[in-house]
Amino acid sequence: MTPDDKVRRLVLVGLMGTGKTTTGRVLAARLGWPLRDSDAAIEAATGETVAVLRERIGTDGIHDLEAAALLRALDGEGTAVVCAAASVVDRENCLEALRAPGIAVVWLTAEASVAGLRFRSSDHRPWYGADPEAVLADQARAREAAFRSLDPVEVATDELPPDAVASVALAALAARGRVLG
Repeated sequence: MTPDDKVRRLVLVGLMGTGKTTTGRVLAARLGWPLRDSDAAIEAATGETVAVLRERIGTDGIHDLEAAALLRALDGEGTAVVCAAASVVDRENCLEALRAPGIAVVWLTAEASVAGLRFRSSDHRPWYGADPEAVLADQARAREAAFRSLDPVEVATDELPPDAVASVALAALAARGRVLG
């Protein structure tokens, strides 16, 4: 086993509405690991939701907070399941951190129509206008190469419940020889 095989941080990435937080909770419970979710970390630090903050500090300000939350979540000892905002793949320092030994990345995907429905179901997410599906489709196209550059396990969440998404991710990691813990 090499240092790259042993996973101490299992990081879920993907666009809004792909199920990162819900799947992260399932994985954390199964593994007995703590969950570190960027939205929750930002809200705990600021006292405001990402939706409120986006209106107050703008998209770039939110992306700064999301990058900082990821880097904090990856730091330190022990194991954790980390739910990272999609914007982190726009930052070279975050991509570099996600490629470090001991980090396994699971890229959750969903068709824009499915993600858009999920997006609308939560008031903590920032609002991106009357057509979130178009915004999410544009973001997916713009970020696809960066997501792929992480050599992630890719799991389509469109038709799978979170428990099944977690099972698929864990099986794919095991098939790659990644040892959790």
